[in-house]
This record gives sequence, C-alpha cells and structure tokens, in this order.
Amino acid sequence: MKHWFVSVLLSLGLLAGCNGEPVYKGLNVVTYNYTPWDVDWVQIKDSEGRKAASGAIGSGGGEGSVTCCYTLKGTDFIVSWSGIDGEEAIKHLTDGKMDELAFNREGNVHFDPKGIPAGEGPLYLELHIYPDEHMEMALSRELVGQTRIPIADTADWLYKNHREAFGGYRDIYEVIRVVGRVTKTAWIKYRIEEKRDFQQYMLFYFTVASNFDSDPQIAALLSAPGRKPGDLGKALAELPKEKIAQLKKTGTPPGDKNG
Repeated sequence: MKHWFVSVLLSLGLLAGCNGEPVYKGLNVVTYNYTPWDVDWVQIKDSEGRKAASGAIGSGGGEGSVTCCYTLKGTDFIVSWSGIDGEEAIKHLTDGKMDELAFNREGNVHFDPKGIPAGEGPLYLELHIYPDEHMEMALSRELVGQTRIPIADTADWLYKNHREAFGGYRDIYEVIRVVGRVTKTAWIKYRIEEKRDFQQYMLFYFTVASNFDSDPQIAALLSAPGRKPGDLGKALAELPKEKIAQLKKTGTPPGDKNG
C-alpha cells in the first residue's frame, strides 16, 4: 500500500460561481477506502470537466494521504475508481494476469455543503467509499480522525494483542484485507461502525467463531430495534466464558479468510 504526503497544503477557497454554485479553490483531497479492495486510483470530475485525483489506497486506508491542489465546481460529481483484490494480485505478480484482476467503478455523488468548518487550517474534501461501494463526501479541517469505519486500526489492534489467532496469515497486510472482507458483511447486514462494536465483532470473528453472528442470542443483539452505537461491543465484552466456549465448540473455525 503506497501512501504519499504533501508537505505544503493550500487553504481551500469556497466561492460562489456566476450561477450560484460553489467553487472550490486550492482543493486538498483525501479518500477513505472501506471496501475489501485495494484502490489503484480515484478521480472526481465536476459537471464542467474539472478533475481531482488520488490513488494507491489499500483496504481500510486513506487517513493522512492527501493530494492537492485542485479546483472543482458545483454540487454533483462523477467519481471513478479502479480496484483489485490485493491478495489475488499477490498470487499473480509474475504471470501477466494482473490486468485481468483489476476492475473499474463509476458513480454519481451529490454534495451540497451547508457551510465551511470553522478554523484557519487547510480544508479537506473527504471522499468516503463504503463497503457497498456507495460514496459520500464531506468537508473537514482535520487530516486525521475522520475515518468512519476503523478497519486498519482494528486489524492492527487484533494483530498486536491476539497474534496467536493469526498463525495462518502471512502478515498484517493480509489481516487488513481479510478484515476488509468481513467489514463488507458487518456493515451491509448490521451497519457496524462504532469503534468498540467493530473491535468486538472482529475479535469474535477471528478468535471465537467465523459464524458467531448466527447464534440466536447474538443474532438478537444484532437485530435489536433501537440498537445504539456501543451496545453490541458492550454486550459481547460481557458474555460469560461459558457462552464463548459454547460458541467456539459449535461454531465454524475462526478467521475464515473468505469473510
């Protein structure tokens, strides 16, 4: 996963165009990738053909990786990106099949900013690519701390604190990609984003049973009406040892790489 950092960032100027549409000057772009795929490049194009771009964003990546300096206009954009299954790519590094594995995506994003975040630092245009591949944009003056689904941080936490569960994994990069695959299910089925919920979900998947969410008690937790962020993480952390032992005994082996 290749990231690069821009040492000098221009402040973004948000001006009204002649037709009242916003104009973004000196634009800094940050892309957050919550898909299972490694993203090779991203392009954002406005209705008048202006473009902004970023790229080389692994699954779970994007924080701190900035490209600049662009001008975009309007509220409706076409976003294109190219992705690849990073683990499959590793298997075909030398056989000439890499191009066959890559795929392209394109979608429309409507972004109508309600105002500029307060502050004097650079203003960033964030592009968030979700596990179901829909995309959202936001403005921020923060370069870090804007990740909405903590894939990379959770993979690092698991690998550091539960290394014994990853004997069949090559390295932390494979762990991150598999966490990305599991995220697709966790987000699409259950909309899990909150840090503790996400950590506990992944902890159970990788150390208890890959199908732990099919257990009736846990399935009820996941589908409970009005479940608030943090409720799932708290409930899983408080499960008695006997229940966890039962899940391990009756469930499928933990850490299924297919997600």
